[in-house]
Amino acid sequence: MFILKLGNLRIYFIFIIVNLVSLLCGLMLTWASPVLPKFSTSNNPLGRQITSTEQSWIASLVSLGGVFGPPLSGLIMDKFGRKPAIACVHLPNIVSTLLAAFGNNIWYFYIARFLAGMSIYSGISIGAVYFGEVAEVSRRGLLYSTTSIFINLGSLLSYCIGSYTSIKVFNLILLAIALVGMTGTSIFVVESPHFLVQKLRFVEAKSALIEMRDPNICGDIEIQKELNVIQEYVSNKVPSEGVRSIVKSKVARKAFLMSLIVTSMQQFSGIIIIYFSIQLIFQKSGSSLGPEISSIIVGGLQFVTICFTSFGVDHLGRKRMLCISSTGLTFTLALLGIFFNFQSFDRSTASEIDWLPLVCLFFFLIFFNSGLGGVPFLYMSEILPANIKSISISIAMAIHCLIGFMLTYFYNGIVEGIGASGTFFMFSGCMGIFCIYVFIVLFETRGMNLQDIQKRLGRSTRSKNAFEAIVESEKGVGKF
Repeated sequence: MFILKLGNLRIYFIFIIVNLVSLLCGLMLTWASPVLPKFSTSNNPLGRQITSTEQSWIASLVSLGGVFGPPLSGLIMDKFGRKPAIACVHLPNIVSTLLAAFGNNIWYFYIARFLAGMSIYSGISIGAVYFGEVAEVSRRGLLYSTTSIFINLGSLLSYCIGSYTSIKVFNLILLAIALVGMTGTSIFVVESPHFLVQKLRFVEAKSALIEMRDPNICGDIEIQKELNVIQEYVSNKVPSEGVRSIVKSKVARKAFLMSLIVTSMQQFSGIIIIYFSIQLIFQKSGSSLGPEISSIIVGGLQFVTICFTSFGVDHLGRKRMLCISSTGLTFTLALLGIFFNFQSFDRSTASEIDWLPLVCLFFFLIFFNSGLGGVPFLYMSEILPANIKSISISIAMAIHCLIGFMLTYFYNGIVEGIGASGTFFMFSGCMGIFCIYVFIVLFETRGMNLQDIQKRLGRSTRSKNAFEAIVESEKGVGKF
């Protein structure tokens, strides 16, 4: 009985090790929020205050690094496997934290943030592929949602640790996490059975499935059945011709376009601005709470809510979660826009509701975590055909990061042009449009194996019954 319990725990231990990448994603994404204010004082590694232009580059280069990271990690995934790719994701973070800990020139921080961006977005794309391939159909959404939980935990730790430690100490802590993640991945993580089958290593693939499944539920017959499904899925994979493979078939074009839209629209929620500027937003709002305390409160609430909303991915479905998320963000961002409009034209009213930014950010993070936080990347990994998965994810993530870079770098200019209120109204409008797109175009993938999803892509996705349960696939996996 004791041995069986160890076997049951193996999958969760592996997911924790892999999710150290996600933890660092959260820490690195929000790194600028507690660190940038330290550069505004004379007591910083540069010995001077940084300019607004330098501040914009530090905040935005993380997204530019994300343009180059996913293509490289995609090549490693296809050539050497998912496990080596996960381990390699930590390398740019290791160099980044060393540069930020000991750098005394602005260029050290530029390079550090660029490398951090390579790791962040490579980690997100690899996590989507790895968890999509190794998780059981009935728990694929839930287990992938652990990435969002760890990202939000990283954000909370960033606010808690980064706000009250020096830049050097903060980055040395991040370095330690990266070293543990790379070592743990190399020793404990199991390779994806899909990759092993692609390389005709069937014995290793079966062993990997045995290690990843609950022995109380999955006997040798069930393991063999799952292995047969993987073999059939992989056998239908046609040789990839790079970008040409995306445009050659209707299914590939449809899957890529849907993936591109759902991942790109995540950026137009304004999340990257929230991550980088949460302390600055509270300073501008005039809230009586200190910016450090406010960010910690929001980070804590964000972490708690993601732990609850993650269960909805497999119970409510991907499409419903995205609809709930985008609808809630539409109204929340509009309220933030109204507040900043009052601040510009009616300061007395704004001072009476200085609590509103904290409440809005709280609900913003609840709605973001309920769908847009992780579902786009899970959805992308589910609907993309095997032969275009790596190249499509690389392109989609590169565009995702390029949009993030443009939004972050030109954020101050956008605010100067249309005001803070206009900026949030713009994001609110984007979420409203996205909600309509999700309702009309996307189909539900809950309870469907990867083969069923490809068959569904071959049919029209515009259906009045788009929300109905996927009855045929659920017969094999049970109700949720």
